[in-house]
Amino acid sequence: MNRRQLLTYGVFGLGATALAPGLARSGPRAAQSQTARDRIERIAIHPALGIARVGNSPDEWFLGPEAPGSHPLPPEGFKDSAGRIKRQAARFRLYGFDAEGEVVGEVTAAGADIRWRVHLANSKAAWYSFDLPFDIPGAKGLPAGPGLAAPPPTRSLRRNAPVADRASLAIDPGARSVGGRNANADGQDAGARFAGGMFFDIEVPLGELRTDDAGRLLVLGGSGESGPAAGGLEATDIDNNDLWYDDTSDGPVDATVSIAGRAIPVTGAWVVVAPPNYAPGIQSVVTMYDVMFEAATILQPELAPMPPSFTRMIYPMFARLVQNQWVNAGFLHRFGWGAASDFLAPEQLRRLASPSPQHRPLRQEVFARFRDPAYTSMNYDELPPYYGDSVNFPGTDPRQWLAVLPIQYGWLRQWAAGDFEADWPAAGLTFPARLEDVPIAAQPAMLDRAVLDDCLGGPFHPGCELTWPMRQPLLYAEPFRLRRRVGVEPDWGPAMTSELALAADGPLRASGPGDLTRWLAVPWQTDTASCLSAYERSLDEYLPAFWPAHVPNDVLAPASYQVVLDPAASLGQRQDAFTHRVKWLRDLPGFGRSNRERMNAFVAQWSAAGIVTPQPGPEDDAPFPATFWVELGHALVDDSSVVSK
Repeated sequence: MNRRQLLTYGVFGLGATALAPGLARSGPRAAQSQTARDRIERIAIHPALGIARVGNSPDEWFLGPEAPGSHPLPPEGFKDSAGRIKRQAARFRLYGFDAEGEVVGEVTAAGADIRWRVHLANSKAAWYSFDLPFDIPGAKGLPAGPGLAAPPPTRSLRRNAPVADRASLAIDPGARSVGGRNANADGQDAGARFAGGMFFDIEVPLGELRTDDAGRLLVLGGSGESGPAAGGLEATDIDNNDLWYDDTSDGPVDATVSIAGRAIPVTGAWVVVAPPNYAPGIQSVVTMYDVMFEAATILQPELAPMPPSFTRMIYPMFARLVQNQWVNAGFLHRFGWGAASDFLAPEQLRRLASPSPQHRPLRQEVFARFRDPAYTSMNYDELPPYYGDSVNFPGTDPRQWLAVLPIQYGWLRQWAAGDFEADWPAAGLTFPARLEDVPIAAQPAMLDRAVLDDCLGGPFHPGCELTWPMRQPLLYAEPFRLRRRVGVEPDWGPAMTSELALAADGPLRASGPGDLTRWLAVPWQTDTASCLSAYERSLDEYLPAFWPAHVPNDVLAPASYQVVLDPAASLGQRQDAFTHRVKWLRDLPGFGRSNRERMNAFVAQWSAAGIVTPQPGPEDDAPFPATFWVELGHALVDDSSVVSK
């Protein structure tokens, strides 16, 4: 089975049981033997797009997900003993391929000379304001749906337009390189640190490079620092705050590799340093992997699997709806443990996984609940219950709410008709504990997916880690890999429009350092503190929501969790405690009163927000889930004088 077949089928598996049929499990294999090294014709860096996350713990960090199905839980949790958030490191590996495109093995410092090079930058303040995603009808000046009037085309002006020296707005410390084993292990090597980047006269460090004991690259981002160039200047807008900066970033990842004196060509990757994930391991119904895979199938239609696998394509959407019960009370009531639409209840799941004509009415009823991505109706109550790319109150655009991707909707349509691969394992799914437990041939694609499934695939208003340009095939040189810009980027003029943004020779044609994150909010904290849930309480108390899988709305607090665990409490008391949710941003200044106050308070207290973390369920036989997700580390204080630790 070649790599293209793995990309088409195997990567969709959530674990070892979902790999392509006939692909035997094998232990980890490195391309260290002389015979193996001689077969290597090219090397590729994986993940093709890695994700690091900011954190303000000065010494502690953890690795992001590398194997599908689970998120690493750092020792002692996601915060240090002082309550500061640990940074998430992005780790990059090298895989050698032979002349036929087969994976030979992982290339490490044990058998090769490796030198890594990364260039991070933050150019948000030098870019254009976010108003709407430029790839939706409303931004293009087209009617958003049948019978709707055409709005004027979106015209987004430059951020900080009066500033003539545009270079003073871009935080660009230049490229850094590192090599060998355990390089910069203590983080103090000045040559490996992204220092020296300036926002006006303010130095804004963007992180550092390290390597592990096998010579793999580790990218650690900034400390979560955000602020204005002038003291006392408040943030006033959700997405666009002039004279403000943050220390998220992105840029290319490259390596030079020599094996026994023979230089091997290396296909590069990209890294994004994103905000923290406040519910690590909980996925949105549409992930960034889904978005980028759909773009890949446009570039290479043969990658689209037909018919869809229940295990690999259908089940994840249902599982994610259920999983969101831990971050939004509306999901709990609709899809949570014991709810009518708990798609993971054993009998319900058995019927959903069956192609039997007997269960066709159920499949069709469930399919009918999903919003059509053609966006032909204005119905807030369809699935998934998220806000969309174009949000106004009252809503005037069907994209007020999110739909699954067209490729996902097509899979659901086939599933409803009974045209799907009925491959649900009788014993349920199992997941690899680590990437090394995955067959070597599947590791590169599995690594790509594990990283991107941990990122949101919408709504893009504008988003958390990445945003709407990731939908555009124009962005990519090949599936999952960005096309690189050579030379200086053109000046795109005083305003960005849909026509310009989507042009074949426009800004998406090729990317340079800082180009992915510049489309997002500045600073990120104002967007995170603003995009919550249930803005029209007359429709629903809890839904729709924006990004609950990473920015929770309603959480299970430790006190309620302890009641559920207590066998001495009555079953009724335990059930009441299980369903009791509290607001994630409770105790934040301005919460429920003033969005402006809340945004500025979150800039100061972002690391004091709780992180939803998996915890074991009750040890007795009480009717509760085996795993709970509990908010830990909540330390927000309703005091505007409090500053971030």
